[in-house]
Amino acid sequence: MKRALRRQQGHGALDLIEETTHLLRTGPAALLATYYLGAIPFVLGLLFFWADMSRSPLAPQHLAEASFSMALLFIWMKFCQAIFARRVRAHAAAEVFQSPGLRQAARIFLTQSILQPSGLFLMPLACVPLLLPFPWVYTFYQNATALDAGDDAGTADLVKKSCRQAKLWPRQNHALLAILFAFGFCIFLNWATICFFLPRLFKMLFGVESDFTKNPLALLNTTFFAAMFGLTYLCIDPIAKTVYALRCFYGESLESGEDLKAQLTPFIRPAANLAAAVLILSAVLFPATVSAQSTNASAPAFSHSVEPAKLDHTINQTIHETKYVWRMPRDKTVESAGHEGVITKFFDKAGDMVRRCLRAIGHWLIKILEKLLPHSRNASSPSSSGYGWMMMLQVFLYVLVAAVVIALAILLLRVWQNRQPLPAAISSEPIQPVPDLADENIRADQLPEDGWTKLALELLERGEFRLAMRAFYLASLAHLAARNLISIARFKSNRDYQRELLRRAHAIPNLPVIFGDNISTFERVWYGSHEATGELVRQFATSVEQLKASA
Repeated sequence: MKRALRRQQGHGALDLIEETTHLLRTGPAALLATYYLGAIPFVLGLLFFWADMSRSPLAPQHLAEASFSMALLFIWMKFCQAIFARRVRAHAAAEVFQSPGLRQAARIFLTQSILQPSGLFLMPLACVPLLLPFPWVYTFYQNATALDAGDDAGTADLVKKSCRQAKLWPRQNHALLAILFAFGFCIFLNWATICFFLPRLFKMLFGVESDFTKNPLALLNTTFFAAMFGLTYLCIDPIAKTVYALRCFYGESLESGEDLKAQLTPFIRPAANLAAAVLILSAVLFPATVSAQSTNASAPAFSHSVEPAKLDHTINQTIHETKYVWRMPRDKTVESAGHEGVITKFFDKAGDMVRRCLRAIGHWLIKILEKLLPHSRNASSPSSSGYGWMMMLQVFLYVLVAAVVIALAILLLRVWQNRQPLPAAISSEPIQPVPDLADENIRADQLPEDGWTKLALELLERGEFRLAMRAFYLASLAHLAARNLISIARFKSNRDYQRELLRRAHAIPNLPVIFGDNISTFERVWYGSHEATGELVRQFATSVEQLKASA
């Protein structure tokens, strides 16, 4: 009674999702392969279309061809999803999936081409309140994918069945959408977090420097979020398609009873079992005939006698084979009591203790392996199966002992290396090459901030005021770059740095002003005809220190 009431009221949302997960895990590999055969090309094409139309200056020239290609990829994806839903329904009904013929596949492709494009316009409108109920619209298009069998009924019949199934069990439908939305949001956050920290991970592990490690916020653009939505779609949509395919299966089963038939399928025995039952019944009803036949069949086996000497030789040869020798005890060497000292007794007792521990561990591992692989032991040949288990155990123990020995050797080697005193040459500071300040292609990231300041002071003492001013200016750029206020690049001019600082340092209003004054003073000396003096360089150094204090 409860089961019949449950069929009428529908499965719970969590029960349906749990059944979906089990079906996707236990289903054949062709199940998910069918889905991703259509979904992955569409998502990749959509990301390329998005990036091309957003950034390429030649996008208007091939807009029509790109849009037509995206339409074909969309219809192909919906066709593959319809085949995927047919596989899900066949698996749920405990039936063998039959691939659609050419005519049936053409009908599915045509029907999906007619129905699914309208969902690109209706589902966004359904998100607006008071226009269309989004759960009903979303469920309708999912049902149109799940119920498309490619038969002769046509598109109108598919629309009627999809509407009828969309109205069924509204509470279950709302709960499913809420769970899928929450799960999809978590998947989106996971993908966004992983991809956001991926450049830093590559820099940490492989030393790969990129623009995203210098400015991580540059990664957060529209293409990044489109890619994250695409990855989330590939993770969530197979679950949604399977859920609604099962929902349609249970909805149609209220009239057809397919779900009850699927539950009874494991109890239907094949014809071979019926024949075996007939033979057993014959043996029970006519035991005399069967026993007479067995007696006649077994009589010739005992008619010939075996010579005792030949039998003893065969037994002796058999028990000395390799697979039986390991069971025999070792021959103990008899030693005189006078040569057996205290040390020998100690090592013998220690060896016995180790052997007992290894034997206990071996029995424990055999029990675990028997629980994990209950069908691996052959009941008909217990000796050979036990021999196989013992061989596996010996190999495992040898590998384990080798791994422990290698680990201990590495540990001792590292401890010995750490105890060695470091040579004096390693503690000295590396000599950094002094850049040529007269070179126009020099960059501020070739030396740290302190290196530029030290070089500027040395040039100031030697009276090379023009080069000293440039060294102070490069020190200011290095300081701003270290605080992520600007990013150093060869193609950037001084005004580019100034505009970049205005964008990033809007919370420090006096910093762009000081930097702009420094640029003007530097360019008058470096590019203009203004003479560099010691007093002017010292004033410029003071202004650089003010810039550092403000940043």
